[in-house]
Amino acid sequence: MPFKQDIANRIHSDFGEVACNAFEILENAIEKTDSLNSDRVIRCIIFLAKGNIDELKKYVNAAATDPRDIMLWAEYEKSEDDINYNRLRDFSNTFEGSLMDNKE
Repeated sequence: MPFKQDIANRIHSDFGEVACNAFEILENAIEKTDSLNSDRVIRCIIFLAKGNIDELKKYVNAAATDPRDIMLWAEYEKSEDDINYNRLRDFSNTFEGSLMDNKE
């Protein structure tokens, strides 16, 4: 599966020497679980993994169970009241365009 350019670039920059392993893990997961075949979900997984292969595997497994969890963890932050969430990122956009302007 060819990844979008921003995704491929982020994998290379975050995972460095083990980028090939990261690509392989993601490609195998997408083959097995169709719901992972989403740029948004892949960006969320990469963002959460922060360049750590073990974390990548953990978040791939979590996303295979329910991709909404990954989207919540990557795109939202709990508000000060510890009940509500504020959306900070939208990974349906590129990594560079994912930050949201929350000024209202």
